[in-house]
Amino acid sequence: EDVNQLEEQPRVKIKMRLGLFTSFVMGARRGVMTSKRGNKNFYKGRGCKPTGVHTNKGGFIVLKNRVPDIVVPSLEGFKLKPYVSYRTPYISGKPISAEDILELHQDITEGNL
Repeated sequence: EDVNQLEEQPRVKIKMRLGLFTSFVMGARRGVMTSKRGNKNFYKGRGCKPTGVHTNKGGFIVLKNRVPDIVVPSLEGFKLKPYVSYRTPYISGKPISAEDILELHQDITEGNL
């Protein structure tokens, strides 16, 4: 019995090594896992969290606590437009440093600007 056990052990190691080798080769061959390559229950998504839950009958229930709230400030009396023309002249000057920003902030808080 001891002789049979000694003979079986090397076979197990060889099978494990071949299994690792084939898994590396198979993984390299398969490529990227997409929703088209999985079974019918595979849902990959796009990297964002769902805003609800799927029902058993194929529906979708939106949960209000999962929907993101977008806070937009009031733009009444705002003079700038959202579009900047390509014909706008290029303005060159020295790069803005941290001291320039600090001076600008102080001027704004004092009301000099």
